[in-house]
Amino acid sequence: MKIYLAVLKKNINLKDLEKELKKKNIKLAAHYKTIEVVKLQSESPVSGKDFQDYFISVEEDKDNLTI
Repeated sequence: MKIYLAVLKKNINLKDLEKELKKKNIKLAAHYKTIEVVKLQSESPVSGKDFQDYFISVEEDKDNLTI
């Protein structure tokens, strides 16, 4: 299973987002409210193009996040 990090757009309803994710068999694993990022788990690739109404960007987690 692959992990993805997605930056949320402003004023997104998480319940609506979860419904859309479930339709595509994507699990919302975590929501980091302070930085407005969600962690997604999926067997298939996740593209920002599929969720343009919700995300600014989507990237596969490469386990190299630095601040």
